[in-house]
Amino acid sequence: MKFIVFGEDWQSHPSSTQHLFRQLAKKHQVIWINSIGMRKPTLRLIDVKRVLNKLKSLFLSKSSRPKTTTTKTGQNINLRAHTLAVLPWHDNFVVRLFNQWIYKRKGFIDDEPIVYWLSVPTAISLISPRAQDKVIYYCGDDFSALAGVDHKMVAPFESELIEKADIIYVVSEYLAYKMPKSKVKMLSHGVDLELFTTQTPKASELEQISRPIIGFYGSLNAWLDKALLLKLAKERPMYQLVLIGHIVENFSELLKLDNVTHIPAVEHDRLASFSQHWQVSILPFVDNEQIRACDPLKLKEYIATGTPIVTTRFAAVNPYQETILIADNHRGFIERVDYAVSLSKSNNLNWRANQSRQASDHSWQAKAKLVCKQLRFC
Repeated sequence: MKFIVFGEDWQSHPSSTQHLFRQLAKKHQVIWINSIGMRKPTLRLIDVKRVLNKLKSLFLSKSSRPKTTTTKTGQNINLRAHTLAVLPWHDNFVVRLFNQWIYKRKGFIDDEPIVYWLSVPTAISLISPRAQDKVIYYCGDDFSALAGVDHKMVAPFESELIEKADIIYVVSEYLAYKMPKSKVKMLSHGVDLELFTTQTPKASELEQISRPIIGFYGSLNAWLDKALLLKLAKERPMYQLVLIGHIVENFSELLKLDNVTHIPAVEHDRLASFSQHWQVSILPFVDNEQIRACDPLKLKEYIATGTPIVTTRFAAVNPYQETILIADNHRGFIERVDYAVSLSKSNNLNWRANQSRQASDHSWQAKAKLVCKQLRFC
């Protein structure tokens, strides 16, 4: 079976779509289309850098033939990534015609049936599915609330994609309620079990920290509860708060504290060397539409690692209430961090084993097999 996947830039960050297709590409041909964008560029530095990276990607793709991808275990997979010279003004009729022409020139289409897998709603404007093809909408976020998306531009394309899709995969019940019941299927996020359950040496960045470490990885963005993190750091100077990831919002007041350490984003393969060795993993999210709709990748990665977890309350953590410490307010969160620190020191509770068992049914291999079964070609 041939997949044509419209997602983010391949290997730009470890998204659920990339994890899934690393598995599916072991048995099926995958043509991966790097991000075609969901907002119009501005003159902001972040947009200028993105445009330059796109131009670099285009140049490299023209100067060398796309190579077969190799997994971290050395296995070749049948996946080739392509960058298209499309323009991001998708709501302009002339631009759409140009983008369709660019896509057709690549020659991806032959007589073989195709499964179009769209994680980016704007991609529906490029493709012309035939009777033998399938269209899958993989909805991993609430695009009406997602930061960095041009909601006004994307909404009509998402509506068109919902109408044309044969199957709509969602990652949460919140998103399922927004979709036609006849098309929707649940596909929650998975985890790389081998990576997060195999014991690995402590990251060098943690070696000099002697205090109990309260850790988080992910972008420092608007969905983090900044007030909660400040309260935690100020009221618990005996703990070291370690935050790993790109800084998107202003966290200067928090980061200037002595017991707060920021580490720039690290490669996904290194994350276990942090989360296996700090005392508590945290998910300090605010309550907004984006968080209500989300299923964070790091949740199951934290669970697989076995480190005690403290989180604010949101829908994705509810199935794990027996082993995750969930707080409804700031005071409760800090008290649960205290308990989790003591729990991490205990030799009497088999906390890590219980969490790892919970994660065992959610490997990316299992998710890929489920997709194959539901699409009826594996």
